[in-house]
Amino acid sequence: MQFFPSLQVKLVTTFTQSPYCRHYKELEAKGRVVEKVVQSLVGEQGMAIADAALKSLKERKLTPSPENYAIWLAYHSSVQAALRSELDMMIAAKRVIDDHVCDQLYIKYFEDVAIGSRMMKAGGKIAAEMEDVRKGLLKAGVTTKAYGEQLEVAKRELAKTDSPLITRDLVDSLVGATGEMAAQSKHLETKLAESSVEIEALRVQLEQVRIEAATDSLTGLANRKEFDSRLADMCAASDRGSGPVTVIMADIDFFKRINDTFGHQTGDQVIRFVATVMDRAKPKGGVVARLGGEEFAMIAPMTDRKTAMGIAEKIRQAVEGKRLVRRASNEDLGKITVSLGVSQRRPNEKPTDMVERADAALYASKHNGRNRVSQEELTKAKAA
Repeated sequence: MQFFPSLQVKLVTTFTQSPYCRHYKELEAKGRVVEKVVQSLVGEQGMAIADAALKSLKERKLTPSPENYAIWLAYHSSVQAALRSELDMMIAAKRVIDDHVCDQLYIKYFEDVAIGSRMMKAGGKIAAEMEDVRKGLLKAGVTTKAYGEQLEVAKRELAKTDSPLITRDLVDSLVGATGEMAAQSKHLETKLAESSVEIEALRVQLEQVRIEAATDSLTGLANRKEFDSRLADMCAASDRGSGPVTVIMADIDFFKRINDTFGHQTGDQVIRFVATVMDRAKPKGGVVARLGGEEFAMIAPMTDRKTAMGIAEKIRQAVEGKRLVRRASNEDLGKITVSLGVSQRRPNEKPTDMVERADAALYASKHNGRNRVSQEELTKAKAA
């Protein structure tokens, strides 16, 4: 009966390789931070923390969103040392802490918590389902062992006698035992079928959660974590000879002015528009991500710098050439433009270094008047 252990191994392997298990420790840690924040908001001390968080939002003219509030609650409750340390360094350096910065902090410290809760719930269901199957397998093993022992007894009795009466009794006994074994096998078969359906449904649920964990909720593009992962994969493929890899960084020009003038809903409309333009422009196998705020990035595999410059220019022209209107009032938003920077990966270069060069090219586009495409190599050559 080697079938049952192999099935159990397969079920355990399926569970341990699920996104739930891979991300559990990280998500559990973030979940504990949120729990501590909630626990800190009790009594007079909790009121003081809440007031301090609101004061921080007002002082920095931040949008009073749940995300921003969560960041400053965590800061003033001192339960997230890394977040507090990062904000303290920004404050000491007199860096502007705006909605964009807070957006990045929320993604870094809190975004996965809700997703993690769903993963844990689905993973718990899989664990419970596997425990039921394990008990069924154990029971079936006991039944099989008893049936085998009964067959051995019958074999010995048949060898010792020629009596028809004893033979009939043995046959009746074996028929009864066989019937019990058949019923047990049928029950186990039904249970395994039900478990298979349930585990498949949970697998689909976990896959959906995995997709959500890799996706920017506003645009449907990849998020920063997925961008980093895919870029690492494509750089590794390039090392194996798949061809060049380029990165295109893009940033919406004067986006803060758009938000301040027309409001955040209109700002979101502009972000989704640029996301659509970039996604349509990506080459085969390419990935477009929203890195946060109004900043985007495209990974273009099997694409050299010259081709990537052409893609970036098409994006720039498509954004500039579209006249957007405010949905609520049909008010003309004026010309929307983007600045872009391009870099091609050098041999054995770290993905982060390539992104930094593309970011430097983007900065050059901003510095030289915006609404343009730059490549870091030429920018550096001119500066030299």
